[in-house]
Amino acid sequence: MIDSLKILVNEAEGGGGKWKDVWSVIRNIGQSFRGSQFPSAEDRRKAWTRFQSIIGHVKECQEKAREMFEERLRESEDHLEQILSYAERATPSSAMDDVILTIATAGLNVVIREGISAILGPFDERQYELQRCNEAMKEGWTHLSQNKTKMLGKHKQEAFNALKRASDKLTDEWNIWKGQRQEAVDRFHSEKQAAWEARQATREAWETRIRENISSLEDRLDRLESALDHRQSVLSNLEDKRDSAWSDDYIANIDGWIDEEEGRISDIERNIAKIKGWISDAEAKLQ
Repeated sequence: MIDSLKILVNEAEGGGGKWKDVWSVIRNIGQSFRGSQFPSAEDRRKAWTRFQSIIGHVKECQEKAREMFEERLRESEDHLEQILSYAERATPSSAMDDVILTIATAGLNVVIREGISAILGPFDERQYELQRCNEAMKEGWTHLSQNKTKMLGKHKQEAFNALKRASDKLTDEWNIWKGQRQEAVDRFHSEKQAAWEARQATREAWETRIRENISSLEDRLDRLESALDHRQSVLSNLEDKRDSAWSDDYIANIDGWIDEEEGRISDIERNIAKIKGWISDAEAKLQ
């Protein structure tokens, strides 16, 4: 049975077996020891020592696998954060509503006196912004394509969903830009009398989009704060391990891991501060 266990451990270690099957056999062998007779006490001791040695090796293998998974998890999270950042940059602001709002209010008379370029200028600026969003979108999809094999399935799905939402939003904004540009030109020629009513409608739309943007940022902030809690928990566990470690080499390794975690925590904290600033700016627009 111990020989079979050794073979099963080798298969699991090589990726061709499952550790839960190994532990099932270990339990069976442990029970068998209680009901088996050996030629001598020395034979029993040797068998038991060999059995315990295999168990120790299994635990070491699983610990290494856990560490490898945690490293892959950290790398996957880093790629996810970068992709979410691309998705954020690829999501246009609500600047177009500001343009329509200006045209739809008393400022329309000023625009008419200055000519059609006063209307088209802001639309040109909006076009440049959407083009920059396009570039961020391309970079996001490229990053996902190049690094998807390094990411966990759930992170790949989250990254894909974020880019897809941003892509849909960007497509909508391009359509809005085209339609509103034409609408602005039409208003320049024929909608002077409807200025006040247009202002009310666009103002409501503008506020809705600002609130939606705030809600999106708050969701992002919640995810970052959850990530910060997780990283701080990992850091605390590492510090506990360092305090109880007895090997200088192991302590040095843990110190390196702690430095890495502290760097990740600093990055997350900077992102949190940045998003809080964006939320503050967006809320100020609603005042």
